[in-house]
Amino acid sequence: MTGSAARPAATLILLALLGVAHPAGAQRPAEDRPECPAGTIGTIFVENRSIYQPAGPEEDEPLGRIQGVATWIADRLHRRTRRELIESELLFKAGDCLDQLLLDESERILRSLPFIAEADIQAVRANAGEVLVFVDTKDDWTLKLDIRPEFDRGLRIGYAGATEENLWGTGTLLGVYFREQDEQRDLGMQVRTVRLARTRADAVISAGRTRKGVFFTETVSYPFVGEIGRWAFLESYSMREGLFPYATPEGSSFSTASLPMQTRRAEATVGRRFGKPGNLIVLGAGLSWEDLRFDGFPEDVELVSRFDYSARDTADAATIEAIRHQVARRGAVRFNLIAGKRNIRFITRRGLDAVTGEQDVRVGTQVLAAVGTTLGNPELGAEDHSRELRGNLSLFGGSAGENWVFNSEVALEGAWLPGSGSAAATYRDGLARFDTYFYLQPDSARRHTVVVGLAAAGGWDNARPFQLTLGGPFGVRGYDQLDFPVARRVVVSVEDRIRLGSVRDLFDVGLAVFVDAGKGWAGDVPFGTDSGMRAATGAGLRFALPSGARQVVRFDLAVPVHAGGLRDSRFRISYDATSLLVPLRDRQMQRSRGAGPSAVLLGGR
Repeated sequence: MTGSAARPAATLILLALLGVAHPAGAQRPAEDRPECPAGTIGTIFVENRSIYQPAGPEEDEPLGRIQGVATWIADRLHRRTRRELIESELLFKAGDCLDQLLLDESERILRSLPFIAEADIQAVRANAGEVLVFVDTKDDWTLKLDIRPEFDRGLRIGYAGATEENLWGTGTLLGVYFREQDEQRDLGMQVRTVRLARTRADAVISAGRTRKGVFFTETVSYPFVGEIGRWAFLESYSMREGLFPYATPEGSSFSTASLPMQTRRAEATVGRRFGKPGNLIVLGAGLSWEDLRFDGFPEDVELVSRFDYSARDTADAATIEAIRHQVARRGAVRFNLIAGKRNIRFITRRGLDAVTGEQDVRVGTQVLAAVGTTLGNPELGAEDHSRELRGNLSLFGGSAGENWVFNSEVALEGAWLPGSGSAAATYRDGLARFDTYFYLQPDSARRHTVVVGLAAAGGWDNARPFQLTLGGPFGVRGYDQLDFPVARRVVVSVEDRIRLGSVRDLFDVGLAVFVDAGKGWAGDVPFGTDSGMRAATGAGLRFALPSGARQVVRFDLAVPVHAGGLRDSRFRISYDATSLLVPLRDRQMQRSRGAGPSAVLLGGR
């Protein structure tokens, strides 16, 4: 237990002994208690602290008075998480036998909630055979006005939103947002809860408008509860009318060719775990459905110059032919089977991706495989083929020492169409991703965290829209996110994250200095090019609000290493731009994935 967590916990214990702290449950009568070698849980005391513990506006120092007023206002704008919600996430109750694993998992589950910044659970022996449990949490700041300007093609607002992530302390998110990223221009709203109908089920609904129409998504999931949960379930439906942007090489007369596409997907998947925590077998099954259309092809394919969608031209015959092999209607229902082996445990570290906040890190190994076959009479966009098998495989490995952490993950996906009649068997839609990160916190420089990353991604024989680029936040950061269209890319990054400290416990501040280098290959994607070796260097500021929060706001300035220098620099504001602990979601890879079982079976809450 860290020193910062020990002080509130000690206060909580004192309050409990004085009879002030709130008990989460009454203990069982002595005659009803089971035999418990480690002791029986007597009373559970819950203390949910607010974001700040203000000294008050009456402080004598000018800065102290400002801090006091600011924290006083913040605590009145914020509604604390309700005590009953915290209690409902615990995996134990009064009268249970003390099990340290359940305490540790409960602490981690609380810390995984987006509106909880810190969580600490302690057991203290009260008398022979009985222990008191003290649950201490601290809220995160949840009322957010989020504006992210970008300066990579002149000033523009990439994202703007207003969100309350913990409405009235109930764990409900309510927000509206505007997102503009290349072809994507969404105006929407989102509602999310982590306690649907007072259960552990999560639910999300989002809806809005795009450049080409509307979008709608709803998901209800019951994820595995920590490492002890046995069952998981997911039901989802989504539809989107949008554009797929094909970037073009430098020197082209237009910057993107926009392909209209309409996507609808649905899924129902159930999973079951067998074994003990740290040595689990995962089995699952479900149905998925996909309907992919290109109703506007070829008439509505448009050429856009410098991302100015107010001035568009109709695509010429050469452009139509360049993308034709990735335009074929798909419509299929699939039956999916999932199997995996999970040997995972968690450790805690501070200051890895957060500035100073505590994070839970996976160590161990995991392998998960899924295969799905089409049912009925699918439309596969391939003549003389009436069936398709689609599979994916993910591998994870992680380890850690006293001052270092290593995580690595591989994900593979592809489809096989068996031969039928005169048609030969064929493979298509191959996707591969590899990410590995090494974090070092040297004993000789405790304020520094050095992060070395290697990220590779690629596609082969893709019959659905697919293209990567070397530039952007998931590539070489000194280039635009549509620079250098490729089929495959490899990027190496080195970053030194320097913790500057906390500003009067209001927020954490840090610096980041980084170097990226990468290369891309044309492959068989439309407008693909061999990029050659490209590199960029940059620096930025990192902020976490309030102090100790895990979410980090980054202000980065990246400069490509070539003759253009500062004239071609890129400035971005981002959230958690690189994170070992939350799997990276490369949007360019995700948009080209086929329908299949969800990652709800990978982890839990």
